[in-house]
Amino acid sequence: MKAFRLHDTAAVVTIAAVALSRLIPHWPNFTPVMAIALVGGALFATRLSSILIPVLAMALSDLALGVVMGPEYALHGAQPWVYGSVIGIALMGHAMRSWRPASLILGGGTIAGVAFFLVTNFAVWLSGGLYPQTIEGLVMCYGAGLAFYRDGGNFLLNGIVSTWAFAAILVVVPRWTTSTVTTNA
Repeated sequence: MKAFRLHDTAAVVTIAAVALSRLIPHWPNFTPVMAIALVGGALFATRLSSILIPVLAMALSDLALGVVMGPEYALHGAQPWVYGSVIGIALMGHAMRSWRPASLILGGGTIAGVAFFLVTNFAVWLSGGLYPQTIEGLVMCYGAGLAFYRDGGNFLLNGIVSTWAFAAILVVVPRWTTSTVTTNA
């Protein structure tokens, strides 16, 4: 993806704008978070910036959510696992820098959506408060995680298709803008 590498300023603005979209009403997990981590990881030149930018975007939007919706949105028990997922997906995106954009969006987006679901629901199970600490309890936790989506959409739509859509926006829009500016200059 070296041909698609954006100037860091444009990428930061794009990622910050998408992170702010977490403040509008949306279906459960139909957010740009995993796309930010995946595409940010692929577009930024250094591993450090590929981690810091998505994490900072996530932290800023979590703080804003905490102000708007209450402190439990800014700080909660699963947060280290959520941020760990974001960091892991940013590192995965950084490792996928040479992938073609469609492969990054579809393949990386699928892996990111599934990984986020598995890791964060594992964290809920591991906390020990809701499910027995057995394999059956873990299966119950994942089942409840899937049922969580009944309020809007489903796991495929919310966790994976949303990551594909937001990743495509993050890859295509800056590229289109850059080619439009170059063509019109």
